[in-house]
Amino acid sequence: MQNEDFRRKVHACWLGKAIGGTLGTPHEGKMAMLDLDFYDPVPCGILPNDDLDLQLVWLHHLRTRKATQVTPELLGAAWRTHVKFPFDEYAVCLRNQELGLTGCAVGGFDNWFGECMGAAIRSEIWACVAPGEPGRAAGFAWADAVCDHCGEGVWAEVFFAALQSAAFVEDNPDRLLDTAESFLPEESLVRQVSSETRRWWTLHKDIATVRDHLIARFGTENFTDVKVNVGFTLLGWLAGEGDFGRAICIATNCGYDTDCTAATLGALLGIQDPACIPAAWAEPIGTEIVYSAPIVDIIAPRTLEELTTWTLELRDQLAADRPALRIVPPRRMARSEDAVMHVPLQIAEASPSGAETPSDFENLRWETREVPGHWIALPHTGQTGTFLRWAFEIPASMDLLVMAFSRESTRVWMDGVALSCVPSDPTCLTSPAPSFHRGGKSIFAAPALTGGRHELVIHVDAAHDGERELVFGLGETASRLWLSNPWINPSLSPGGSGRRKELEAVF
Repeated sequence: MQNEDFRRKVHACWLGKAIGGTLGTPHEGKMAMLDLDFYDPVPCGILPNDDLDLQLVWLHHLRTRKATQVTPELLGAAWRTHVKFPFDEYAVCLRNQELGLTGCAVGGFDNWFGECMGAAIRSEIWACVAPGEPGRAAGFAWADAVCDHCGEGVWAEVFFAALQSAAFVEDNPDRLLDTAESFLPEESLVRQVSSETRRWWTLHKDIATVRDHLIARFGTENFTDVKVNVGFTLLGWLAGEGDFGRAICIATNCGYDTDCTAATLGALLGIQDPACIPAAWAEPIGTEIVYSAPIVDIIAPRTLEELTTWTLELRDQLAADRPALRIVPPRRMARSEDAVMHVPLQIAEASPSGAETPSDFENLRWETREVPGHWIALPHTGQTGTFLRWAFEIPASMDLLVMAFSRESTRVWMDGVALSCVPSDPTCLTSPAPSFHRGGKSIFAAPALTGGRHELVIHVDAAHDGERELVFGLGETASRLWLSNPWINPSLSPGGSGRRKELEAVF
């Protein structure tokens, strides 16, 4: 590429990203098929979107520190300083860093959201820093993704970064997808999504049919799950056949994480052919860069043109860095041998009507245990539910939120008083998940707690199929961020009878 050709492609990448994100943002979380053929509503400027926000943070942090290498530790420091989002895996990233974790352990520990879309949407900056070098782009993407993801959540960003990097010098979709898939392990579900989407589109040539196949094979109840959304992005690309507006509308019309799918596809199409973006799509959003309020203390480019210039400068700044793909932790509950925290609790079996007051709780047969994280499996208890009890401490008076997220019904008591669910936002279309901003009936209000020690009790109903999981935690009402480790922990001495007495002493 000539320098001017490269500049046009980078500019079109960011323009396509902004157009797709602005198209999809009003429809995020809608899980039914949509019928858009243009913006709805038509915007008056770019809408702020985390798809771009985090990349502006990386750009600011790497530029101001004159970094010549990209590492998870460096990006983690940027996150702590500049990102205050309470959402899903973003909040887990902050919590895990407060626990002292670094590197790929931050995204890999106790992270229910490890395979969601938050990293897949950050691939463009690495493709532009390593144009035509998909291996380098994949290495940069790994260092980024492990900040808040694990498993398929990491592989998705690796996949898109390699795909978009290769698109600077290659046009053929099959060759591009072959290249991007080659950086993923054979067992990767994102790799399977890519190959199956190609196969289904070739076989059926029908958008609704391929969408149905993707949901049946890869869909989950969480609209941000990365697998099906990667499929929708690729379906829009293949079915759009080079028509920019048609392609991003197909991706959006598939529903789910619509701002992410359309933004990633818009960027890819811009890289492939800057001339493919019609003026009718570009004019409503203008050229001014905006970002979300929880992104703090950054110097951001003012326009798309300035963002392009800064991106080219970052490419030169990182020219000597040759990052490599490294460990990708699987998405799973924390294990005792990997844990950086040990939460003492007591557990008892009883029906929900068998205990309603503090005096009733004391009549239960409590067993003292210890769990290594906030996402835990509960034993099968037949027809009875499970009570769990924790002691915790806060330094000063505050209003708290309690998370008790399970497929089964839950009830919560704080210091013996039953808590009420936080009313759901009637305008919220997103499916419930264990996050303080969208937990649905799993989030309970504990207002006006005084500083000092308190007792939390959660009851989880019996399971119909014998499988139960619980994600529990405490969060600040104002910020909706996790309290990283408020639990009253005994010293972490070796096991045995002495250890058991230490645990029991907590209660």
